[in-house]
Order: sequence, then structure tokens, then C-alpha cells
Amino acid sequence: MDLYFDRGDHNSPAGHALLYFKVDTEPDRVYASYVVTLPIKADLTKYVPPFLASHLGGLPLNDLSAFAMPPVPEPVDGYERLERLSRQRGDDLVYGGSVFSFDLPRLMEAVSDAVSSYAELYTASGKTAAPAGDLAEAEGSLPAPAEPGDALDASFNVNDVLFSFMSEGDKLSELSRLLGQLRFAVEGADRAAADEVGEEITALARHLPEEFQVSNLLAVARDTSERSSELAKLYLDRCFRLSAGDTGQAAELERQIRRLQGE
Repeated sequence: MDLYFDRGDHNSPAGHALLYFKVDTEPDRVYASYVVTLPIKADLTKYVPPFLASHLGGLPLNDLSAFAMPPVPEPVDGYERLERLSRQRGDDLVYGGSVFSFDLPRLMEAVSDAVSSYAELYTASGKTAAPAGDLAEAEGSLPAPAEPGDALDASFNVNDVLFSFMSEGDKLSELSRLLGQLRFAVEGADRAAADEVGEEITALARHLPEEFQVSNLLAVARDTSERSSELAKLYLDRCFRLSAGDTGQAAELERQIRRLQGE
């Protein structure tokens, strides 16, 4: 099945995508599902009773590496909303073609074909999933331990998948929680813990708009000075203001940040 990337790179898929279809008779509406490729293959037969398996949309339960939810695309009010969501979340935006909205079996088949095609593109890009229970043997061994300041390979970071499912508000709440952990580790001179939390924040930053300046926030949060603590608070508050659409207050916070940095 041919997939058309409105956002993202056909040769290097992100691993998570908003997949949409159009209906010729409904020009103002699109039908969408969410596609995820897992960094670790899962064997769900260990967890799902046989009598429930038939209700899971034909998922390959014993070797699950990619799936779509919902399995039948749901109507969405306009392409613009999908495009905005894909930018906010860092998702690929993929067009699967034209369908008939009343033909549920064909809709499910179209989604299944799109998932297979997307997973093939993902695999071809070199971002293969490790087998369940055998992650340590993938590529011969686990990835080398990250040096301080280096982010873990996203293909081995389950948090990337979890973050992709979160709303922007949930991501900011998670960012606030992680920053609290980072400050505690930094103030306690626990470098290993600080580096670990820093990697999580770096992974989360990939799922937030660049204008939130999470990398700058992370840099000042690693500093123990009183000024850096105040800067971290301003940066975080600015993230929440931008998310809420309060650009005026966000601009004021930006001025406060620059003034404090210039002192």
C-alpha cells in the first residue's frame, strides 16, 4: 500500500503517525487512526485470554510490533486539526487514500494494510524492534551505556512510545515532575540519577514544540545556582503559557528570562 507523508520523512519514519483517509462524498471530514511501531516486540498471548483475542481487531498477538488504534478509523473534524496535532506531538502525518466510510470491513483492512506498509518503511530505515524477552541479544548486545549528556537511542527507549500517547498537557505535567526529580538529584550531587532523568527529559522534548525551549530549560535545571533555579521556573511557566495559547504572558516571561540571564 502506498503511503503519502504530509509531515515526516518517508525514508525515516518517526515510528508513530496520525494516519488519515478521505471520503469523496464527505469533503469536510477525514477519518483517522493512530499508528505505533513498538521498540520491543510483544507477545500478548501471555496476557490475553483466548476468548478475548477475537475482539482485538486481528492483531498478531504472538508477535506484535506495530498496530493502529482505533482499528477502524474514526471521523475527525477537518484536516487542519490533524495537521496541528501532528506538529504538537511530533507525529508523522500520513495519507492512506480514499475509502467508503460505510464499509467497516474495508476500513479495517485499509488500516491494517497501512500499518504493515508503515512498519515496513520503519524497518527499512534501520529502526527495527527487538524481540520480546530478547532485547539483550538485539544487534548482539544492549546499546553501549550513555555517556553523561548523551540521549539513549530512541529505538530502545520505551518512554518515547509512552510520550507519543500523551496529550500536550500531560506531557507538561510529566515535564514538571521530571524537573522536580532532576533538581533533587542535582542538589544531592547524585550525578547518575541526574543524567538518567536528563535523558528522560530529552526524550520528552522530542514530543514537544521547539518553541517551548525544553533544551534550555534542561540546561538551567542542571545548575544549582539560585539564579538558575529561578530561570527554570520561568522556562517551565512559559511552556504552560504557550500551551494555553497565552502568547502575551509567554512573551513577558521571555523578557524576564533574558533580563535574568543578562544580570
